This record gives sequence, structure tokens and C-alpha cells, in this order.
Amino acid sequence: MKTADFHNDALTSGKSISLLELSRKTVKCVCAVYAGARTFEEVRKIVALFEREKAAGTFLSLEDAYYLDEGNIEEVCGWSPVCVSLTWNAGNALAGGCLSDDGLSARGKQIVRILAAHGIAVDCAHLNARSFFDVAQETPYLVNSHTCLNAVHRHPRNIDDAQAALLSEYKGLIGITFVGKFLTDGKAKPEDVFRHTDYCVQKFGRDCVCFGTDFFGTEDLPIGLRDYTEEGMGELFSLFVKAGYSLEDIHKIFVGNLSDFLSKNIN
Repeated sequence: MKTADFHNDALTSGKSISLLELSRKTVKCVCAVYAGARTFEEVRKIVALFEREKAAGTFLSLEDAYYLDEGNIEEVCGWSPVCVSLTWNAGNALAGGCLSDDGLSARGKQIVRILAAHGIAVDCAHLNARSFFDVAQETPYLVNSHTCLNAVHRHPRNIDDAQAALLSEYKGLIGITFVGKFLTDGKAKPEDVFRHTDYCVQKFGRDCVCFGTDFFGTEDLPIGLRDYTEEGMGELFSLFVKAGYSLEDIHKIFVGNLSDFLSKNIN
């Protein structure tokens, strides 16, 4: 069972993973450029590499875009990222990450408004709740590429029902991630991915849910669900079938919702 993936770290993992390979293994694949300690110039070079090597069905996103300012925001918008996350777990000059208490800064507000003017979504993964709701006041384009639900398992990186409801209201996407510690205590299993996804579907509807695996960005993955193989995805698929999901709804979650979002939001 092939899937569409809203978030992986192949571009900055340090591993030899070609975009053509990702294109063959997925239906649609959004590849994040995680900044971390990288300079803006280093980020620019990775984006240029993506542009040279991108394959059918591969798309760009930006993670921890601490470097955004008046001097480079127009250039970055010209890269046409699917979405841009302002922080990682810590706060920065733009906003507060999930391990900080800060809200959206004046500079962050300006950046969000410019992104909105270009139709580029803010990825609220890694934001704390305060910054999340601050961002929501500045843009109609809101997504969370890789997270889980606090109602199922509490973790600083997971979102509360009020955040999920607003993402659904804004017609944004919630990418259920495969990171084990976001899914459950102990060793995660495909059943835990199903539990978070099912909760989200039952509570907020089938149209706002997809997968954002975080493959290549973590080793903390569920047993048997560590890559895009048919075996792992097939087991997850079977859990939805056993729970009574229609094939139409399963297709929406695995592929359709993200594919529709990308077709509407990427030139």
C-alpha cells in the first residue's frame, strides 16, 4: 500500500536517499529542509539541490526557518515551499517552540503575513499553543505536517483538540506522524498510528487527516513500520479495513487528502 507523506527528512538526514527513489516508493512526498545549525546559505544550497534532482511527486517544505527576515523572505517564497515551519522545539526570533512559552514575535507576524500573501501555509509542527493561536490570527493557511493528538497520548509535540479543530476549520491538514514517543509510552506499533488517526477522523472528519511520517528524521519508529515498504504500510492499511473504514476513506487518509492539498496549493 503506497502512501503520500507530508513530512520526511531525506534532504537533511545525511543519508544517501535520492528523490527519484522517494518518488517510486510514494504517491506524493513532501521533503523538509531542516535548518537546525545550518546557515541560510547552506539552506539555499540544499534547496538548489532539490530543484536540480526533484522527481515526479516530490515537493519542498522548510522546517525551523529561523533565518527568515525582510531581506530574504521574497526569495524564499519564490522557492514555492508547500509549507514553512517557523521554529523547531525551542523558541527563536519568530515564535515560541513547543518547549518554550513565547508567542509570535513582531518579526514572526510580518513573516507570516508575507507567507499568507503568497498563499504559503505555516506549518505549526513544533509551535507551542500560544504561538499556534497567534499564527492562526494572521493567516488562513495553516497545517501541521507531523504530530499526534494529546487526547490519545500527551506529549509536548502533540496538539490539543482545540488546535485540531481549528486546523480542520481552516481546511488545513493534520499529518499523523510515526514518531514513537509521540504515539505512546513504550515501543510503538502500527496500532498506535491507527489510534491517533482514527481519533482525529472520528472527532474532526476524514478530510483533514493524512500521514507525516518523519522518516529519515528519527529512529524512534513503530515496530514493522520503519519505511515505505508494502509490508509495513500494508499492515497499517489492514487495521483500517478491520475497523470498518471504506476503501474510499482509507484512500483519502493514505493518499487523497494530501494529494488534493498539494494540487490546490502548489503552482
